Amino acid sequence: MKQDKVMDTKGKKGMPKLKKIFGDKRILGLAGNKSSGKTNNLMHLIKDFRDFNKEVKIFSYGLPKELKPMMKELNVKEISSTKQLVNKKDCILILDEFQKLKLNDRRHKDTLMEFIDFVYHRNVYVIFSSPNIREFNSVIGGIIERWILKSVRKDQCINGSQLKKVVEDYKGKCSLLGSIDVPVDKLLIINDDEEILVHCAYEKDADNKKDQKAIFG
Repeated sequence: MKQDKVMDTKGKKGMPKLKKIFGDKRILGLAGNKSSGKTNNLMHLIKDFRDFNKEVKIFSYGLPKELKPMMKELNVKEISSTKQLVNKKDCILILDEFQKLKLNDRRHKDTLMEFIDFVYHRNVYVIFSSPNIREFNSVIGGIIERWILKSVRKDQCINGSQLKKVVEDYKGKCSLLGSIDVPVDKLLIINDDEEILVHCAYEKDADNKKDQKAIFG
């Protein structure tokens, strides 16, 4: 495996980090433990992208309501159902709780197939994310073209899922006792050629847990 690469704040060679992360893929899966920084990282990637491009439309589903001010500032539009995607094209789509849209439900496989057609026919780039690693079952895993990983334990993954195989097969610098341990300010990108560590600066405005009271002092 090639040596890990870490992209700086503005991304490699002045390109948006999202461009490097997607590469020639359209459908990515962002998986990691709860409180591992996924949402903050996502908002950093959007903010970084807006530094380069303010015109491309970005839509989101399932992001915490506390992020609405930041989303408005970054011109990220919310959707509440797959029906609202009908006329969307040439855009980036962030699905933070995709399981609520039944896209990983075997009983709704037709909906998933229609969604895939939509992605490719309408020039859409999508990131699937969820606070629950077990939502990445073999149904949704079967369409993921590239994985973005935070810290993940093998025993958190569903047996037989593509995500579990990725965790089991991974032997890079973030490997730890059969699991993957990624710093809060990093994203581990795994593709066929190499692994890449992407640095994501902490976004205070995207930290929806910073104001939570300490119950035990």
